[in-house]
Amino acid sequence: MGKNVLDFKEAEKNARRRDFEIEKQKMEQVQGFSQEQIDQVLIMMKQVTGDDYFFGKKKKPTDKVRFTQMISENVNYLVKIGYITDAEQAFLFKISPYLEFKTNVLIEKSKDDSIEEVATPSYFAEQFGKTRTSISTTMNSLLKKGILGVAQAGMTTEDGRICTSRTWFVNPNIICCSPKDGVDKATQHIFSKSLRNFRTKDDKKKHNLPVYLF
Repeated sequence: MGKNVLDFKEAEKNARRRDFEIEKQKMEQVQGFSQEQIDQVLIMMKQVTGDDYFFGKKKKPTDKVRFTQMISENVNYLVKIGYITDAEQAFLFKISPYLEFKTNVLIEKSKDDSIEEVATPSYFAEQFGKTRTSISTTMNSLLKKGILGVAQAGMTTEDGRICTSRTWFVNPNIICCSPKDGVDKATQHIFSKSLRNFRTKDDKKKHNLPVYLF
């Protein structure tokens, strides 16, 4: 009697394994499946093994890659109307790796997990092999045009970075280092009125960007 019970349990366990393999093969053949199907497989796996399982996405090496997004429609528009020079466009491309996530603060690159210091014109002059005067001239020009910005004294970002008038930001409507709907509120405040109804040097017509993130 005991042997028959054990044989039955073993047969039932083997049947569950076969069912699980069949269901697994079905899921591998289909790109999308319902939550109910997922739940059924998880329950079956627990019945077979006694352990709890969950489905997760394996991280790829590229998931850790740091990147920024240039809002190409806006950049192309500013180039087309002659609002930014070739030198300014090249400078923006060079500083794109130095943006802090979410805030768009210009920061020095850190080799460890220490707090990254805000970048200054002197820092960029050293990084790019330029004079401080030339870097300051470019940054101040972009500041007047609303493409760069500086913080008000005492401003604090959502992640706790205390900013001063020496803290430089890049307008996320030009280059964005965050989800497009996740720009820091302090950054939004700085650029809330920037590049709206603006004019070029030799044009009386008012312009607006094709895209605004906030």
